Amino acid sequence: MNSQTKTENNVNDLLELANLYPSPHNGQPVRLKRSGPDTFEAYFEKGRGLKAADISYIFSFVSMGVFIEHMSLCAAALGHGFSYKLHLPEESDLHGTGLVRFATCYVRWHSQEPDDGLFHALGFRQTSRKKYKEGVSRELAEEVARIAADEHMELQHLSDKQAQQAIWLNQRAVFDDMSDEAVRRELDHWLRYTRQEKEKKKDGLAYDCMELNGRLMKRIVDHPAILKAPVISWLLKQYYLRTMSDSSDVFYVMAPFANGEQAFNVGTVIMRIWKTVAEAGRYLHPFGTIMSNRAAHKDFLELAGVRHESRSDSYLVFIYRCGKSERPVRSLRMPYREHLLMEGAHV
Repeated sequence: MNSQTKTENNVNDLLELANLYPSPHNGQPVRLKRSGPDTFEAYFEKGRGLKAADISYIFSFVSMGVFIEHMSLCAAALGHGFSYKLHLPEESDLHGTGLVRFATCYVRWHSQEPDDGLFHALGFRQTSRKKYKEGVSRELAEEVARIAADEHMELQHLSDKQAQQAIWLNQRAVFDDMSDEAVRRELDHWLRYTRQEKEKKKDGLAYDCMELNGRLMKRIVDHPAILKAPVISWLLKQYYLRTMSDSSDVFYVMAPFANGEQAFNVGTVIMRIWKTVAEAGRYLHPFGTIMSNRAAHKDFLELAGVRHESRSDSYLVFIYRCGKSERPVRSLRMPYREHLLMEGAHV
């Protein structure tokens, strides 16, 4: 096997694994362009980021941080060194469509021993919206708290009573968002209501991954007034909550969140937490709707006893439930050669 073939195999293996990175609504917004045998330029595709909520744009930097940390973990799992240089854009540059560069990635092929345990964890990692049969151990909770603390962030664990209230808040926020036309349109854009649509597009929020009936989802999105009918609203809420009242643990993270660099750092910490959870054989379910829904966000702070929140010092940046569930349906990804990798693209 010649050196060029080896390099191509290395690139293939790395990007196949990197393509499993998590993103909001499974939007898959990151593009890579090879600029050398061991160098990749990373771009954010603005049209695949969320835009409907005021906070959406700064959370795009979180997505960038998640991807870079994930790619670093993928490289380590395969025995490669990894480093990067940031070129973060201004928040205003994320409006509209097109591509914006945010990092240069450098890979040192086969410079260290592969990590089989990490490789398994990255393949195991995914969101689970199923019923959680167990929560997390005290040791795991303390480990993820240290990950946050090492980056000057604070991770807190809710009580069982608070956790159930947080789950209810997330459900309420999802239903409330149906009354926000911009958010509803954005959600409709990313929801995949049928198996055919899911398999054709290979992105977005598929009905089976959401643990919901696709036809019911479509009817609610097309006719949000249904949610205001008392009896139907109650039945739908019970349907939504049927897998949420369980034995999971709920955590939240407070961190500085005033600019793109701080938001990027939040993304790297989120990915480290998710990797650590996966290594322990546990799943995670982010409560992103609480982050973007103003009323739910405010009510969560009151529920958690957070008396002061500021973007400069300590802001609510991540909420998730965590534990052990049955294997969830895996979200589909577009093949990396068709989307993640931009061979010869003009930027």
